[in-house]
Amino acid sequence: MGEAYEVADVTLGGTLRGRVFLKGTPPPAKIYHLIFSPNIEFCSSISDGKGNRLLREFRASADGGFQDVVVAVVGVQAGKPFGFTPKIEIENCRISPFVTPVRNHHPISITSNDPVTHDIQAYTMRGEYTYAMFNKPAPEGTDVLKEVRLRKGHYIFRTQCGVHDYMQSWGIAVGNPYFSKTDNEGYFEITDIPPGTYFVIAWHPRMDIEARRITIRPGGQVVTTFEFDAKEVKIPIHDLQTTYRLDTALQPHHLVPPSVELQIH
Repeated sequence: MGEAYEVADVTLGGTLRGRVFLKGTPPPAKIYHLIFSPNIEFCSSISDGKGNRLLREFRASADGGFQDVVVAVVGVQAGKPFGFTPKIEIENCRISPFVTPVRNHHPISITSNDPVTHDIQAYTMRGEYTYAMFNKPAPEGTDVLKEVRLRKGHYIFRTQCGVHDYMQSWGIAVGNPYFSKTDNEGYFEITDIPPGTYFVIAWHPRMDIEARRITIRPGGQVVTTFEFDAKEVKIPIHDLQTTYRLDTALQPHHLVPPSVELQIH
């Protein structure tokens, strides 16, 4: 997805539309205990009412339409203008959108509307390898552009707040303007695609990429679907805990000494 792209006239461009589905019950939200981060009073304006912040990474409609999936046509060398600048916005201690396409060596806009200070950390990722890209303090009124610079061979972009760990977002690099992100019903549409044969990918940050080959004929239309399986998602147990990860004096029982080593002040 990092090939050179040129702007050119598109004659009899075609359309790709369709829908992405999540088969099965969407995995539960991850749970983050607000007591472990600052600004509890402000950030708890969005919570479960029991001291926890929920990070919903999977959103699907009643019939399985999968939201926040990037669908991208790979291999288009020339076509319509590529004037895309992604934007992430901070509000109520949440980074949105949760998923966005990004452009390597191009800017991403960061805006904060919160009266508390955040620390936006960006990473470039490939598999299990993660490298820091930039670190940007974000006090109230922040409105800046930062360059996305992915390492060679990397295509995943991740952001999080360094002081509020439940504030997270994801991105995938696209090399041309022929992409879309599914809506809350799982639908997508990509227009004005130059005729040709291409690979199309569907990507969600917590799933393996789905890919297929399509042929766009002059002025034609291709309808396709992608399906992900919720059973393939593995969420660590500690991200699903509904009680505090550390027992405290607020708990009705005493600490149980660990079986290996009991640390004493």
